[in-house]
Amino acid sequence: MRCAVLQLNSQEDQEANLEQVRYWVQEAAAQGAELVLLPEGFAFLGLERQRRQHAESFDEPGPVLQSLSHWSREFGLYLIAGGFPECSHDSRRPYNTSVVYDPRGERKSFYRKVHLFRVHLEDGTVLDETKGSLAGDSAVVTTVADSKGESFSLGLSICYDLRFPQFYQAQRNAGAEILTVPAAFTATTGRAHWQSLLRARAIENQSWVLAAAQEGQHPGGRSTYGHSMIIDPWGRVVRELKEGPGLVIANLSKQSLAEVREQMPVAEDRREFDLLIHKP
Repeated sequence: MRCAVLQLNSQEDQEANLEQVRYWVQEAAAQGAELVLLPEGFAFLGLERQRRQHAESFDEPGPVLQSLSHWSREFGLYLIAGGFPECSHDSRRPYNTSVVYDPRGERKSFYRKVHLFRVHLEDGTVLDETKGSLAGDSAVVTTVADSKGESFSLGLSICYDLRFPQFYQAQRNAGAEILTVPAAFTATTGRAHWQSLLRARAIENQSWVLAAAQEGQHPGGRSTYGHSMIIDPWGRVVRELKEGPGLVIANLSKQSLAEVREQMPVAEDRREFDLLIHKP
């Protein structure tokens, strides 16, 4: 399956952000992409109090959801929009949601971010997503198909989920072959951990990893790391875009995934165990 991941520098102007998204989705389609992954905050990346003003509902789609449906149908591809504010029962705290549209423009699946980001950075910056977002409570695996009709099982996640390996193991146990990681990793945490965590998730789960990132400066002094990449089931980075808006694209082979899993049958060898603690 030919897959593309987009890297963006989204700002607080939603209309301008959506214009950029369409440009890069069209470019990905021109390069033969059958699936395109957008980063977290693709339509809006500004101050938290402004973010909730852009929340939309699946029952009453606004400009973001309408655009995603239109583009997936227009370009005939799967579009995974990795993180937008979805209305919840708490008007001050929308969900952070990843949504999948199929080539007919129909919503196929969605995932509400389970793990909400909290960090105290060395420069004194405190980021706490729990103040502006409501957490989901379910991991999600869905199915996509390439132009030849071959299906792939795909796990959905968003950014901070990446630090919780059991989350992806549950998806692998449910049959996931591709793990999607749309993100807006900070420059500080990105330099330290981004590639290491992505490669670890690919290796542990013997799965393809698609990682779409934000990059550069954003309102409120926020700085994101970039380095969008595609990683194979052996943990090799096969494509990477370090800086600037753009895309990376690669063919994801089901055969190479099967070969890795046959060579080292990790899933079959995994055992349940007891934990013993010996105190002095």
